[in-house]
Amino acid sequence: MIKKRILKESNYSAIWHKGKTIRIALDPSKPITELKYPEFYDIKVTNKCYGKCPWCYQNSIPDEMNTNDIIDKVRNFFLPMSLNDRPFQIAYGGGEPTEHPDFCTLLQITKEELDICPNYTTNGMWINQDATDQYKLITATKEYCGGVAVSCHPHLDKYWGEAANIYWENEIKLNFHIIISDKESIDRFVNIYNKWENKVDYFVLLPYSTMGRATTEKEIDWEYLISQLPDSNKIAFGANFYPYLQQKNTKLKVSLYEPEICSKYLDLKDMKIYKSSFSTNE
Repeated sequence: MIKKRILKESNYSAIWHKGKTIRIALDPSKPITELKYPEFYDIKVTNKCYGKCPWCYQNSIPDEMNTNDIIDKVRNFFLPMSLNDRPFQIAYGGGEPTEHPDFCTLLQITKEELDICPNYTTNGMWINQDATDQYKLITATKEYCGGVAVSCHPHLDKYWGEAANIYWENEIKLNFHIIISDKESIDRFVNIYNKWENKVDYFVLLPYSTMGRATTEKEIDWEYLISQLPDSNKIAFGANFYPYLQQKNTKLKVSLYEPEICSKYLDLKDMKIYKSSFSTNE
C-alpha cells in the first residue's frame, strides 16, 4: 500500500511504502519545518516491565499498574484526525508493551480502524508467557505489524535471543536496539551483528544516557566505535547520536533515524506529548 500526505504550512509532502518514507519539500528552495501532525508517533503503553535494567531511562518497574483504557485513548486521539493528518506509523513501547492485557487488540485497531501501521519495541520477556498468549502475540504481530524492534540488553540475552528467533521464523521484520558506551559495549555489538546480520533489517545504535536509573556517566568511545563499525547499510543511529554525528567529520555508510521535527512521543498514562521519549519538554 502507498500512502501520501501533504502539510503545506510545513512545506512538506511525503510518500510512504512498505515502511519507507520519502519526503519532498513543496518548495525545494526552503526547508521542511516541524510538523503539526507528525508522520511517526512513539507511544508509551505502560510503565510495567520485569527487565530491571539498571540504566532504564523510564524507571519502569515490575509492579507498576498498567495504563487503563489504552484502546479508547488511542482511538480518541487519532480518530478525529483526517487521514492526511494521521501518522504513517506508530511505535508502541513502555515499559514492556507486551505486558499490557489489551496489547494485541491495540495492534488490531491501529491497523484496521485507524489505518496506521503499528510497530513495537520489546525486551523479549514475553517468552515467559504461556503458549496460548505467545501464539496470540505472534499472530497479531504477523497480521498487523510492520515490524518489531528487539532491545538486546546483556542481562536479558536468554530472552531477547529466543524471541528474536521466533520473530524471524515467522517472517516478521526484525530490528535490534543496542546501547553503546564503552569499548566492551562496542565489542558486544559487533559480536551481535556478526551473528544476526542475515536475520536483522537494521541494527539501531543508541547512546547510553544518564536518565532515570542511569545515574553513572559513561563516555561514548566514538573513535573506537568508528573503527569497529561493519561496512554495512544495516547500521542506524538513534536520534540521540546526532550530536556526535554533527561534531565529528566522519563519512559513515549508515542510515539515520528520522529527525524530531517529523515525530513526537505520547504517554498514554497522562496523554501528554513530548518531543521524544528522552525529552521532558512538551
